[in-house]
Amino acid sequence: MLRKKEEEPTEIKSILSEDLKIDGNIFAEGKIRIDGEVNGNINGEFVILGESSRVKGDINTQNLVVMGTVEGNIKTRFLELKAGSKVVGDISSEKLVVEPGASIRGNLNVGIFLQEQSTDSSSEE
Repeated sequence: MLRKKEEEPTEIKSILSEDLKIDGNIFAEGKIRIDGEVNGNINGEFVILGESSRVKGDINTQNLVVMGTVEGNIKTRFLELKAGSKVVGDISSEKLVVEPGASIRGNLNVGIFLQEQSTDSSSEE
């Protein structure tokens, strides 16, 4: 029996253009695309960071696609780092796809290790 693929938003609800610079946090529902610069944290369901994007802040999402630059920690269920992307910060993700040419400097907690980390912190309480 085939399992139904998890439903993800297909329509991009908001686009932050390449010429836009935001100083502050972003909270987004649905799928958004950022091509500009963000100095602040990003929280959302599905975030696409275009090739010209630059983020200085932490990102917490369900799904994240990075083609630009991130300076901050990433926490997500699914992360895809495209060729040419750069991440400086720690990454925690259930699933991770890294294309050749992507750059990462930081700690990785991926897959089963992320689940073990959650269990360890729960047992300490």
